[in-house]
Amino acid sequence: MKNKNILVFGSTGFIGRSIVKRLLQNGDKLICPVRNASRVKRNILSGDIGQIEVIEFDIHNLNEIKNAIKRSDFVINLIGILYEKNNLSFELVHYLLPKKIASYCESLQKPFLHISGLGSTFQTKSNYLISKKMGEEFIENNNNNYIIVRPSTVYGEEDNFFNLFGKMAKILPFLPLIKNGTTKFQPIYVNDLSLFIFNLINNFKKYKNTNLAAVGNEVFTFKEILSHIFLSLKKKERFFYIPSFLAIIQGKVLEKLPKPLFTYDQYVTLSHDSISEGSQKLVTEILKQDLSDMKVITSEYLKKFIDKV
Repeated sequence: MKNKNILVFGSTGFIGRSIVKRLLQNGDKLICPVRNASRVKRNILSGDIGQIEVIEFDIHNLNEIKNAIKRSDFVINLIGILYEKNNLSFELVHYLLPKKIASYCESLQKPFLHISGLGSTFQTKSNYLISKKMGEEFIENNNNNYIIVRPSTVYGEEDNFFNLFGKMAKILPFLPLIKNGTTKFQPIYVNDLSLFIFNLINNFKKYKNTNLAAVGNEVFTFKEILSHIFLSLKKKERFFYIPSFLAIIQGKVLEKLPKPLFTYDQYVTLSHDSISEGSQKLVTEILKQDLSDMKVITSEYLKKFIDKV
């Protein structure tokens, strides 16, 4: 697919910026619905004049998106949140929004690629995982021209995972371990994920109406990831094992903050592994190249947290 009009919801996010860059380099024209037009300046600068059309988008008035979908050749939804705000619930962002987009795509016969999350399930008390599953299930039951992608933890120079714990390891005497650090992840590099999405778009007919896990080569426990961060920062490992009752209290208190570092729902989410062992074979096949090495790449950008002597 080249020189097509591609509608990208979530273009300003961590994953969105990576896929937008690929699409611009491919010569595609992008329609980017945003709440704040100033946030896409970085993306606009990486494309040719007229290659990106920015339109105002109000997630609380979803009827406005129909015209944008009508004018597009392909629709991508990358929008997601890690915690709820007063006016943004998991249900709204992960279910009602994808439901509306998917419904319009189906009625207008537009191909639709939706990014969900690995580990989504109804067998949980995590509202995050339940809402992700609700969005997936609606699309699978009501659309005939879709691909769902479920990434594990996504890492990269601007991620909110390795950078968060790298910063914490720099300034704190220890790192907190919840659930004894046994939760498993299969991290995928953001550039690999964006290439994975890009290749799915260009081979849409081959993979349409499938639900695909997007994972890296290796499985790591939460403790192993934190150990790697300590090693990258040349620091001695120091952990504080947080009992469940204390983690619950901590989550319920911190979630009251405007930008919480941790919430109760995230504590519940940590009860579920984010892995799909064996799926890396199909990911590699679609990428047409080897998956990146998590330790090698993260070690490079974690260097910014090393204490300068």
